[in-house]
Formats: sequence, C-alpha cells, structure tokens
Amino acid sequence: MKIIQVGSSGWASGWLSHIYSDDECELTALVSRGGQNLENAKEKWVIPSSICFSDFDEALKKECDLVIIATPHPLHITFARKAVEAGKNVIVEKPLTDDFDEAKAFAKSLKVCENKVWVSQNFRFRKPLWQMRASFSKNWIGKPAWADVSLRLGNSHKKFTEKTSWQRKDWRLNQTNMLLYELAIHQFDMMRFLVDSDVQTVFARGWNPEWSDIDGIQAADIILKFESGFKVNFNASSKSIGFATGYQGNWLVQTDLGCVRWDYDGENEFEPSVDSQATLCDEFFFPGHDRIGVLNEIKRQLNGEPGEVPDINDNIKSLAISHAVLQSIQENRSISLAEILD
Repeated sequence: MKIIQVGSSGWASGWLSHIYSDDECELTALVSRGGQNLENAKEKWVIPSSICFSDFDEALKKECDLVIIATPHPLHITFARKAVEAGKNVIVEKPLTDDFDEAKAFAKSLKVCENKVWVSQNFRFRKPLWQMRASFSKNWIGKPAWADVSLRLGNSHKKFTEKTSWQRKDWRLNQTNMLLYELAIHQFDMMRFLVDSDVQTVFARGWNPEWSDIDGIQAADIILKFESGFKVNFNASSKSIGFATGYQGNWLVQTDLGCVRWDYDGENEFEPSVDSQATLCDEFFFPGHDRIGVLNEIKRQLNGEPGEVPDINDNIKSLAISHAVLQSIQENRSISLAEILD
C-alpha cells in the first residue's frame, strides 16, 4: 500500500512508525512545513529528501493508494478536500473537524465522488472491545443492556502548569471543546462500534472545574440512549485530579447474563449471573492494536472487503454525539440525533 502522509511530528510520527514497520506499506511522499521535526523524522526512518514536500499539490502528483492526514484538527478537511479532488483515497485523524456544519457539508460533497474518505478512530482497535462484541450472544455472555463508562483525565490542581501546556497550544485552545470533540469522541465511537447501533438521544449536564485552565465544559454527566435499546451512563472529565482512567476509560457493561469489567490497559473480566454458566468468547477476529489495526483494515477496505475503519458517513454519527452533548448542556434538554443529522 503506497502512502502519502501529511504531518511529520507528534501523533503523525506514530503513523510513520507504523508505516515503516509494515512490509506491505510504502511511504511515497511526506508533507511537512519543515524544520527540526522533519529532520528528526528523516533521520529516524531514513526518509530521502526527494520524497519530502512542503507543497501538498506537488506531493499529490505522486502515486499512492492512500493519503494519511495527521495535522491539527482545523486543517483536516482542507487537506482532505484537496486530496479527494486529486483523485486520492484519504484517511483523516479524528476528529474529522470540530465544526459539525463543516463536517456535514464535506460529507454531502462526497456523495458524487468515487474516492473513499475514512476517519481513524484508533481506540476502536482494542482487543477487549472486540472480544466483548464477539461475545454478545445467548451462547456466550448474552445481550448488552447498559453500560457505565468513566473517563477521568487530569493531574494537577494548579493552573497553567507545564504538564497541561499541550492543552493550551494555539489551535487546541481555540477548538470548539476539547473534552467532547478531542477526547470523549473516542468513547462515543467505541460505544457505537461495541453494540453496532447508533445513538438516538442524549441528555447531559456539564461544568468547568474551578481549577481548570481552559475555557468551556471540561466535565460532564451524559446519558445516551441507543436505537437498539442499549443505554450508557457516561461520566467524563479532562480536569479530574487523581485516579485517572487513561484515554480509553473504564467500562462496566451489563448484559442479561452478567457484567463485563474493562479497565484501562487491562483485560476483560466477566462475572456471570449466579444462575448462569456464561463466559467470554476466547476465539475471535482482531486486526491489530491501535493504528496497526487501522492500517490492516484499510488494506482490506481498499480491496473492496468489509472492514471496521469508519468512513465519513459512519464517523459523522460519532461526531454528531459530541455536538449533541454540547447542545444538550447549553439548552438543558434531551437532544435527538435525528434533528441534527438531517
């Protein structure tokens, strides 16, 4: 799979690591503003200057199967649109954008386009998540009923410390909402994937802790009701102090035969009903952890096979949850996803 990548530092460097560790992937162009980050990338992966570009239009003249866009959020759609116009398939880092109207307009413009646009929701690719999904049947752990999910991030009661400086850097400080669009969108997408159902309504309460050094809602209690009848109580905060869950969060998933507990970076634990012999399925398909899984599934999807990397039309339903939660907090009412996805 031949790849053009936009971005060379930060999260983008992780993509380069995966590309260069996969014998089936070849970097054909790297787009970067230059500077020390690019020099570091060139040295680490022995990237020749001949495939490094500061001009995206020039890079797009190179042959590729996929363009990976790993830039700051506000630039995602700008680069994606250019790539699609050049006849390329694209995968964009999450979130697609933090402007929901822009996302809807871009998705609509692609309806007459043959090229594919996917969004990398890397937290979909966690082995315990796939095990739970494979285990939802009467032969294993039963039907999912509801879940309690907790996301606790943050480590200091002090404002403007070096440890939180990444949250205040230019574009991040100006995004619509860090908690909902950059962090909790992981959980929203994981929930949809887990039960293979879309959210029907959300109701939320939100606030900003007094020690927070960024504006806007940074803590929320959220109730999500799914079209399948599944329900989630989700407590999320980017400014908690102590007992952090990590970015994956901690999960308790109740089924009609027992309960699954999945804590950050751990394995699934299942406790069945006292009147059941239910157990987790131990043989199931898993394409790989994090972006390794993303790349493996993209290869299949480029070949026309089914896969689990969400395309833009699927992913916009996860982005819509972030938008709906913020609207629910602002308007103090339950929000139907149908009313914002029309």
